Amino acid sequence: MPILSTALHSKSRFAAVAVSLIALAALVACGGGGTEDVVTTDVEWGYTGAGAPENWASLSPDNATCASGMMQSPIDITGYQLGDAPPLSFSFRRGVAAISNDGKRLEAEYEPRNRLGFAERTYELASARWRAPAEHRFDGEGLPAELQLVHEQTFGDLAVVSFLYRLGEPDDTLEAFLSAAPPSGETASGEGDAFPDLNARIFQPADLGYYKYQGSLTTPPCSEPVDWFVMHEIGTVSQDQVDRLQALIGGIANNRPIQPLNGREINFSGPRVQ
Repeated sequence: MPILSTALHSKSRFAAVAVSLIALAALVACGGGGTEDVVTTDVEWGYTGAGAPENWASLSPDNATCASGMMQSPIDITGYQLGDAPPLSFSFRRGVAAISNDGKRLEAEYEPRNRLGFAERTYELASARWRAPAEHRFDGEGLPAELQLVHEQTFGDLAVVSFLYRLGEPDDTLEAFLSAAPPSGETASGEGDAFPDLNARIFQPADLGYYKYQGSLTTPPCSEPVDWFVMHEIGTVSQDQVDRLQALIGGIANNRPIQPLNGREINFSGPRVQ
């Protein structure tokens, strides 16, 4: 091969390698060339605009399960099967450690040793969070409010007990939260039993029937699996209470949309549904 031809051939090979390296760098920067480009952004997750639920997975690689997960929550509680699952047991006696309003949800954190029992498992109540409107539906019915009690085991497993509400008479539990709620962006300490009306015993249900399914957290990172227990008895809240709850977080609706069931079973345990 002539010297000039050899030189051109080498130069061509060098250019090709350089182009390949540039392409590889671009691929890495875009998240490895998967079906979805996930790039960390400065947008905070929320319920409106660029941070809305449909965009959660694209805000951070940590949120990928929000789009790829097959056991996501919330769901429509319908098509359930009757069964004889173990009963739930509530041993709630401790008070509030703090109550916070982060502009997206009103949440109370609880002191240790408020315990939930299910079969051989024991969980501790970590927090109580309000949604308006409700995240779960019941037989297709949208509801105005939902209270979610988040529980943890020492090795990380999660369980959420959910209470659904229709419009009607005011609810004492929600009223206690509204009375104690700090302004948006603030946290109030529960030290010294500052909020006696929010002692965890207020969550003890009279009807222990529940609908159980395997789901996820309803906020990023949408971790799964999470054991969900949606209580059978549906309470009531007033429209005024719903309005005040939403006003505390800037008038937004803080519910994630319904997620596909993807073949999961929903099992009912308790008194036969009327």
